[in-house]
Formats: sequence, structure tokens, C-alpha cells
Amino acid sequence: MSNRIYERIYETITVGEWPIGTRLPTEVELAASFGVSRPVVREALLRLRIDGIIESRQGVGTRVISMPSKSVLEFADPGSIADLQQCYEFRVGIEGEAAYLATIRNSPARIADIERAHRDMISGMSKGGSLGADEDIAFHLAVARATENSYYIATVQSSTQAIGVGIKIASTLSRWTDEQRIKNAISEHAHILETIKSGDGELARRTMRKHIEGARARVFLGQ
Repeated sequence: MSNRIYERIYETITVGEWPIGTRLPTEVELAASFGVSRPVVREALLRLRIDGIIESRQGVGTRVISMPSKSVLEFADPGSIADLQQCYEFRVGIEGEAAYLATIRNSPARIADIERAHRDMISGMSKGGSLGADEDIAFHLAVARATENSYYIATVQSSTQAIGVGIKIASTLSRWTDEQRIKNAISEHAHILETIKSGDGELARRTMRKHIEGARARVFLGQ
């Protein structure tokens, strides 16, 4: 139920009915309007705050602070926006930990696989006309395999469809040229690779988390 309310509020803000600066109705008013309980509304608002779309202040209420990317509505399947948001939220923790484990396990063969995946990313994305989704996913799978833990591998594999949708949405950013987008993607993944090779597990965890949080911001806010 909270997924449905999240998406309805998200869409209302995205299409401009509640522009930046708008003060949202209270939880009680939203609950009555949507015909749900206050806890359901509260959970939906929490996700929107995590996305950086709204903020709440004691005594002031909740207001819109960012306009979401319309590309989400264009490319995400109907009813899947909340799933996409939850996937990114989930990936921050799971893949951050995967990078940490890949680093402390320090398997030369597995790190070589990550290096190979990054080279493939450079090669594939540099050809032009490619979003690089397959290469991006292959890189994250290589990191998951370096944990030597089948649960991490299966979890990342289950996220590949959402990752592909996110890459497609991020590719529509009007303020970035294809060259800038490709350069950024290659650079961010190179940084992840270097931190894993450095042997500093905590740094690798933070770097991966920052990468995925940045990807979420690009998808949902167009930043």
C-alpha cells in the first residue's frame, strides 16, 4: 500500500501539480485523501525524503524541495517506480558490503575479473551508440563474485533489470552529453576498482555506496 501512495505522490510532484516550495497536506489529510492509514502515508513520505524530493521540519510541515526526473515516468513500467526506488535503497547496503568483502578476500583471480569487466566497459561504451548497460551490470556482478558468497551473487543478479532501467533513465539527462556520461561512468567504476585493489575494505564500501547513491540521484532527481 505504501508503494502505491509513494508513486501517486511522486507522480503528482513530477507533473508539476506540487511544484518546488509547495507545502504538502498533513499526514492526516493525505491519509483521508488516499483512503489509507497514517503509517502508510508516513512510510511513503519517508521514501520521498530518502530520494531528496521532500523535507519535513518540526512546526513547518513537509514541502517539496526537488523536482523529480520525468524520465522515471517515461521509462519505468507502470507500478514499478517504488520498486525501482527500493532496489537502489537495497543496493546501497548490499553492494557496499560486497565491495568490502571483495577487498578483504583479495582474490587475485577475482580482482582480475573486475579489471577485465572495467576494460570491457571502456571498450563497449567508447564505441558509441551503446548505453553500456550490459558492461555496467557485468562489472557489478564481477564485484559480487569476488565476495565468494553465492548470496551476494544471486542478489545482484536479481537486480539486473532494475539496474538496466536506471541506466536508461540516467542516459536521458539533458545537461550531460553522451561523452560526459560515458566519462563519468568509466571514472566512477575505475575508482571502485582502485579502492578494492587498495586493500582498504572500509574505503571500498564507502566508494561503492557513494556510487549507487549518486546513480539513484541521477535517476530520481536528474542530478
